[in-house]
Amino acid sequence: MPTLDRRSFTAISGIAAFGGAFGVAIGIKPPTASAAEPQAAVANNRALLFAHFTDIHMTTEHNAAQGTARALATAQGEGISMILTGGDLVMDSFATKRATVDAEWALFHKTFDEHCKVPVEHCLGNHDVFGWCKAKSGLDGSEPDYGYARAMAETKLASRWRSFDRNGWHFIVLSSVEHDPKDECGYLAQINPEQRAWLEKDLAANTLPTVVVSHIPIVTITPSIRGESSVKNQQTIISGGLVHLDAADIHKMFRKSGRVKLVLSGHTHLVDRCTADGVTYACSGAICGGWWKKNATYCDPCYALIDLKTDGSFEYQLRPTGWTIA
Repeated sequence: MPTLDRRSFTAISGIAAFGGAFGVAIGIKPPTASAAEPQAAVANNRALLFAHFTDIHMTTEHNAAQGTARALATAQGEGISMILTGGDLVMDSFATKRATVDAEWALFHKTFDEHCKVPVEHCLGNHDVFGWCKAKSGLDGSEPDYGYARAMAETKLASRWRSFDRNGWHFIVLSSVEHDPKDECGYLAQINPEQRAWLEKDLAANTLPTVVVSHIPIVTITPSIRGESSVKNQQTIISGGLVHLDAADIHKMFRKSGRVKLVLSGHTHLVDRCTADGVTYACSGAICGGWWKKNATYCDPCYALIDLKTDGSFEYQLRPTGWTIA
């Protein structure tokens, strides 16, 4: 696997510079790390090695299918047993006409059918929701595949949120995106009351070490680092579409559970990692980097490699996909 050059590594891990001030630890190997290292370091207590693929943003443009295929080959070459996606599987169905959405989903399935050889568990993101911005999508809301219905059918999901067990670990998949009642073309990062009640019950019944995935971060500093926060009346303001509005409540549930070890997210196309009360929150960048185009504001194409242990510990590493954006 190609190593990260200085520019790439800086773009991906620049948030590490804030580690001292924010208590952030970036779990990324240095640019000279070998792809064989995770396999060479396998201990007897491995439970599961999997990859977190977030923000694929499949599109018929910019060689996105080839870039995704390269990411799949690279991750599978690490010896993973599962892929956990992080949402935004297609470029956009939120505010895009049906014909384009059809083509993006078709290419997404074709790419995974041809190049993915391990089980995939999906999480959905804001760009996977079909037609909420009616003015741009051309939908009126009466369509049977409107909203989450389209993405759930495409990914064969029975529910927007769910949990499952794998190799002695518990996985919780959250649904981060709710429609903003004040803005037809807006959304808010939060879990609805039904999902909250389900999450409380799931956490209370679970006895296994747990990984949670949400598309939009529950805890992150990436909006401030990228300049998407603002100051008003001596207060820092961050959009409710960038970080969970109910972060404190969700973290309280995680802390009470005592089982949640790692919370994965994407959405910002940047990388950070912090630990609070024994819960590690990690943004894993984006498979598409800066939307499959050169963009210094975003990370280079990357994914997270996560090694879960039988004793409830884990190792988290950010890995380049091996795809170079022209």
